[in-house]
Amino acid sequence: MKCSTVSSREIRGFSFLVPSCDKDSIKQKLEEYRKRADSEGKTYIVRIADSNYFRFDVLMVPGAPTFVTISTVRGTNNINLRDLDTLLELKTISCCASEKEELKKGLSGFLSESKTAEAEVVDLISSEESEFETSVDCNAVQWNEIKPPEPVEGRWSTSELASTEHLYLKALAGQGKFIAISTERPQNSIKFNSIDRLSSLCCFIGLLEKKLFQECPQLGEALKEILSEGQATSKRRKKDKY
Repeated sequence: MKCSTVSSREIRGFSFLVPSCDKDSIKQKLEEYRKRADSEGKTYIVRIADSNYFRFDVLMVPGAPTFVTISTVRGTNNINLRDLDTLLELKTISCCASEKEELKKGLSGFLSESKTAEAEVVDLISSEESEFETSVDCNAVQWNEIKPPEPVEGRWSTSELASTEHLYLKALAGQGKFIAISTERPQNSIKFNSIDRLSSLCCFIGLLEKKLFQECPQLGEALKEILSEGQATSKRRKKDKY
């Protein structure tokens, strides 16, 4: 898929916030914040990268697993992921959905009716435009019938449009009308009021993928280890309760 800062304004201003790619120092710092979160009973959000619209952080909640999280600039619209494989899965479902013509046609009237406005972050002085490509295998996406949900007064209604191994693409109708990607827990979702935002999410994760697996693989390795350790610790805590 082709990505461009011209068509996807949301990926402009991409900043990688990790100054060193030394794995030991990265791992040491992440472990330090993890211990602080548990000992202080305080949530730590470790910033890794951001753009004009998206953020990529490591989320450490006291007594809970460690997650990586993708959020919008408002911070309240976010999806938490247990590992980097699911991050790449998020890229797959967002990329493939943004290029599926049947989805665009099926939801065009539905999404255009939304009255919910999203924040628009712009550069005071535009930087140089850039283009790049990110690869994706759309065979990993299973599609359902594409139809918007029937509105139900007083509560949210949903229709599941597509899925991958761990993620679900849905249309939501309630206080607003959105297209969303969630984990198996429906409330753990990131939602938008246009399919163009899915394209921008795809490209933002494409930039992250390049950093984590090509330019600074030491960070990717450190994140994999801290995420794995966080999941194991959480499982031990649950067993100790019984």
